[in-house]
Amino acid sequence: MANILNYMRWRGDLPFSINKFNSIDAAFFATFVYLPFPTINKKILLSDLASEYINNQDMLKKVNGYEKEQLQLIPFCKRYGDLEILDWTNTIKTNPPVQFSAATFRLNKNTILVAFRGTDGSMIGIKEDIDLSFHPKTSGLTVAKHYLQRIATQFNNDNIYIVGHSKGGMFSQYAAIFASQFIQDRIIKVYSFDGPGLMHNYYSPSKYKEVLPKFITYIPEGSIFGLMLDHPEHVLVVKSNANMLKQHNIIQWEVARNGFVLASNGLTNASRILRHSFISVNTKIPINDRESLWMAIFSALESQNVVDFSQLRDSKLRSAINLSQAYMSLSPQLKIVANEVISIIATSAKNHINIPFINKAKLLKPLSNNSNKGPIVDDSYDQTMQKK
Repeated sequence: MANILNYMRWRGDLPFSINKFNSIDAAFFATFVYLPFPTINKKILLSDLASEYINNQDMLKKVNGYEKEQLQLIPFCKRYGDLEILDWTNTIKTNPPVQFSAATFRLNKNTILVAFRGTDGSMIGIKEDIDLSFHPKTSGLTVAKHYLQRIATQFNNDNIYIVGHSKGGMFSQYAAIFASQFIQDRIIKVYSFDGPGLMHNYYSPSKYKEVLPKFITYIPEGSIFGLMLDHPEHVLVVKSNANMLKQHNIIQWEVARNGFVLASNGLTNASRILRHSFISVNTKIPINDRESLWMAIFSALESQNVVDFSQLRDSKLRSAINLSQAYMSLSPQLKIVANEVISIIATSAKNHINIPFINKAKLLKPLSNNSNKGPIVDDSYDQTMQKK
């Protein structure tokens, strides 16, 4: 399966003037912003920054294998290496808690790109994503809005791409929706990669009607986090051979020459079940109960030294033990809530998947598309995008 690294080798010698900016380029910047660079207040070429990082062994220890290979390719990749970083911002606050990173790049003389960092595979990162389902207006959203405003004001003659992965996708959409008309008019496109979406009340016509046509969201066929909230924008489902949790990482998404390979059947059965489970849970269980349940589960897993979701993913037996112990540690009241969540998931599985021993065939298409209730996903196969 070809991925973004293969694309860098295929198209690395072609500048945007020859091979136009596309969704894979947007995904590149959405992943690049995860690199643990310090705040940068001066202009610097991507190739120079990558070379500086590669030659520092202490810094290299902070990146994973994909990020290391990405850094090693950039100095030989004219498409990205010759671009300027205009700004790199890191903000960490404790009260209110904010962990925010964003960067701005110059694509050409009149176009910039703003990239918002999302969350990683740590339990802190996963918890942050889930927090958004009951604390949608986090401090990070406000910081993202102000960051876009500052950059758009500083470079006030430029058109703007906005990109983000995971929580960064949410930041991208929120910042665009609440930008001034002057900034919205200059936005070319807003890319979200497996971002959770936003609560439906953010999509009131007065706030987003002008900018919504510029939104495009990509989610993997086994998406989890990309199905948590609402997506009234155009959503495309990408092919991936990884398991569900690993599919959150863009490196696991399949690419073709100038775009992602789309999943011919849309979402997998498991993702459809999760999608409708999110809808039902968000609708039927009070927000305070949901928050208390998740906080208790994360606290229990933390007490068992589970710090990364891979610990649950890589060992099914250990995972079962961890989750069982987390359940047993719940208060009687929260066990009732947990049982209701389990019942909702079981009902979703029964209603939205073909099961051999059920006489009446069930279509895999969703039974509800009400954006007031949960995530809306256009998961049909988009033939026109595939041909481009």
